[in-house]
Amino acid sequence: MIVARGSWFGLAAIALACGGGPQSAPEPTYGTLGGDVARVGEATLGVALVEDVARARGLPARTALGELIEDALAAQGARAQGIDVAPGAAWASTVILGRDVSRRLWDEAEAQGLPTDEELAQVTVVHAVVLRSHSIPDARCLFAARAIADAVATARTTDEFLARAQAASRDVRTSIEELPSFDVAGHMENGQQLDPSFTAAAFALHRPGETSPITETSFGWHVIRLVSRVQPLPSELESRRTELASAVLAERARGRLSKVLRVRRERTRIEVSEGADEVMAQVTLTP
Repeated sequence: MIVARGSWFGLAAIALACGGGPQSAPEPTYGTLGGDVARVGEATLGVALVEDVARARGLPARTALGELIEDALAAQGARAQGIDVAPGAAWASTVILGRDVSRRLWDEAEAQGLPTDEELAQVTVVHAVVLRSHSIPDARCLFAARAIADAVATARTTDEFLARAQAASRDVRTSIEELPSFDVAGHMENGQQLDPSFTAAAFALHRPGETSPITETSFGWHVIRLVSRVQPLPSELESRRTELASAVLAERARGRLSKVLRVRRERTRIEVSEGADEVMAQVTLTP
């Protein structure tokens, strides 16, 4: 976070950094820092960071550097006082790291270049989704989705997928169907728009008969089987490459993020209180 000049937080935090009272601040030292612009205690300020802040705030580079130095002093003062482990500050740090992952994944997707012919294809899938329910806990729905995934894993045809998914769907509401073909933007031939997470999971499948991991969307928990993947005609390729460029970038980034989250879910214990729904129902949302 960049602390605005003159804000009460910035002044208070810098006072903490200085020990809580007026002291004579050491003069900046100048030397070779291996290509970095400045070092403040253990914090290093690189050229790219200063450039990003200067550009984002419309400031001269020297002014941006000064504000970054103030931020570094404030942060180190906060840590000295234990503010960084307070619940609000610790969560803010977590959120920043999470958002930075998304930004980095987008940069990686952009670095791949123009959409490939494969990414411009139209796909057809069959899927089974365990629908969300107010009366059935999410954990029970996820368990049912896993049972469906196990049941269809060795299905050889679309009809067999549908039959096995239907047989495995018990005590939960499910929707099992083959969808019309759609593109990487989630546009279906019938004019409907698919959930972005669903689209990303479908486009992560490359061979007909390949089945997705369980994919969560706002509708529920899906198991998706690729039926076909058809590339556009040569005469349509370039126009679609331009038309779908932003959708392809979003799909690349979303696919990478889904993989990161899936790996972390497999390795991380997640516990949600049984009373979470009741507690959250009492929260008043204000516009």
